[in-house]
Amino acid sequence: MLCILKKDMGAMVDEISLHSVYIVNEDGMSKIFSDLKEALVLQNDVTLIYFSSENNFIFDRELAILQQRHSSQFILYELKEILIDASSSLQELLEAIINSNTKDKLIFTLSGDEELIHIVTHRLWFLGMCENQIKVC
Repeated sequence: MLCILKKDMGAMVDEISLHSVYIVNEDGMSKIFSDLKEALVLQNDVTLIYFSSENNFIFDRELAILQQRHSSQFILYELKEILIDASSSLQELLEAIINSNTKDKLIFTLSGDEELIHIVTHRLWFLGMCENQIKVC
């Protein structure tokens, strides 16, 4: 699912820098974990916003190791809230991520239940993100 983005400039090929933002809950984490690791291997910046109202963060140890190994390119936000209760703080966090982005391309990947997909998609549209910047797993 993840691919290296390149700009073709005649005979010269330049890589486009990418910031991948994953927004998941417990249901979606296992679906995106291998893509997240691949993005880190490709030297992309990665932000993970991970919701768990039950404080049941699967891959917690693995994520801690990835943070240590890729500390300059991987940011993890573990939110111990129900998404609907966190929607205003989520919007502030999304705004900060969008406003501080320094990469050529910003892609959001959403993985989780219907409520997560619906709420986050509408927040991203409100913040000016295009449909081609939002992927659903």
